[in-house]
Amino acid sequence: MMRTNRFVVMLTVFSYLLSLIAIPYLPDEVATHWNTAGEADGYSSKWFGAFSLPFIMTSIVLLMTLLPKMDPKKANYEKFKGSYNIIINVLVIFFIALHIVTLAYNLGFPVDVDLFVPIGIGVLFIVLGNYMPKLKHNYFVGIRTPWTIANETVWNKTHRIGGKVFVFMGLALMLTVFIEGIWGFILFLAVTLIGVVYLFVKSYLYFQEEQRNGLR
Repeated sequence: MMRTNRFVVMLTVFSYLLSLIAIPYLPDEVATHWNTAGEADGYSSKWFGAFSLPFIMTSIVLLMTLLPKMDPKKANYEKFKGSYNIIINVLVIFFIALHIVTLAYNLGFPVDVDLFVPIGIGVLFIVLGNYMPKLKHNYFVGIRTPWTIANETVWNKTHRIGGKVFVFMGLALMLTVFIEGIWGFILFLAVTLIGVVYLFVKSYLYFQEEQRNGLR
């Protein structure tokens, strides 16, 4: 049975402790959104700003702990539970790093949020790409298209190529830090969109191939 590991619980609790420590020193309004130039352009109350990311982390941990128990293919999760736990760990690490950067910015430390986001997401994609081929057929986690869900062979083929695509996307996203202004953001979106569309189409082509093989 899948269980939430202690490392994830400790990091989540740590995120709340950081918020409680920072609250007395935060301004009444804190930056929670930045434009493509890395300038803050969205603000919230300090309580919302301090605890929104820990709440998101908590929601992710609870959701990913419950999903294997609700999935009709729950038995398959045992086959990749190590990879599944690593994915949860990496997601939580990403969000707590984002939380630390956000708090540091609002406390007046010289941090570059515009630099952290593409690098952080890029690293996240690379790690996910390395573990994606290990994901077994299920209804909640992975590249879910009508064709991967319908056919286990299509699932396996799509996730093998998907791992490579995610690593490429991660590297490309990290390189956008060298492009200033709106063009870096446009490339960021373009790389993500192209990768998603490619995998969607590829899963359909794999499914058609399996259909033809079944007719022979």
